[in-house]
Amino acid sequence: MNGSTGVPLCLLAAGVLSFVPAQTASADALPDQSRTVTTEDGWQLTVTKTAENLDRVPNLAETAFTREGFVSVRAAADITGAGGVSVNSGTLTLGYQIGCQIDVSNGISLGLAASVGPNVNVMVAPTPGLSVGIGAAALPSVSTTFKPGTITTIPFGTKALAGPHGSITTDQVQIKIDACMGPVSLRSYVIATTSTDTADNSVAVYGDPIWL
Repeated sequence: MNGSTGVPLCLLAAGVLSFVPAQTASADALPDQSRTVTTEDGWQLTVTKTAENLDRVPNLAETAFTREGFVSVRAAADITGAGGVSVNSGTLTLGYQIGCQIDVSNGISLGLAASVGPNVNVMVAPTPGLSVGIGAAALPSVSTTFKPGTITTIPFGTKALAGPHGSITTDQVQIKIDACMGPVSLRSYVIATTSTDTADNSVAVYGDPIWL
């Protein structure tokens, strides 16, 4: 018996486990998303998310409070049109927003495993000009702590554009969330930005929410 509540511990455990979904393997392909905006300088900035797929797997630890899966997704940014002011720089960011319904520890550990592209420095000058680029990289292991009732944003990588087109592609990136009871939801995001001498702009698209 639990001295403070008078409820048998076995019944408490059974009540907790009744909220835990079965750990089964399954997969979902998510629809593509795209948006285009015209900046104040006259450029057309397009951001797209394509080829997103989530493969859910039973977690290796076989615990009731761990979720594990593998995600694949491609992000792209395109700068077109005839703007009146040269683009000085631009970036493309790909990541996920993650939410857990009930935290059963002091926090939730989110593990990622990815390596996206080389780190390089490039100088280019397309008409009317777009400058420096650097490769996108996601660390082999990223850990964060977050509480229930909040949405945590985890970037997979940010790539500085070295021309009018850039992309980030991830294939079978592991996502593992520990100490979470109840549903775990994922939502991908892609953000493209540009900067000129007179204006900064950003465009974002989001994937459909999906459970892990």
